[in-house]
Amino acid sequence: MTKESAIALQNIDCNCNDCIFMERDIEKLKAHKLTYEGTGLMDQLAFGGCTKFNKPVSFIPNTCQLETQNCFKHRRE
Repeated sequence: MTKESAIALQNIDCNCNDCIFMERDIEKLKAHKLTYEGTGLMDQLAFGGCTKFNKPVSFIPNTCQLETQNCFKHRRE
């Protein structure tokens, strides 16, 4: 996969993981991993804060998020 095709796919998915407005919450992620490590889907959850809407967010990286289709802005644009 080329860099351009990866970015194109990320723009379709509109995942918070690739959004310029997302700030990662590493401490919450570490605590969550200790609890759910090895449990499958819950193990993949990531956490952060949306600087556009000033609210906490959780998401699974590399999955399509329908609820962010209107607010997403790619971090590399």
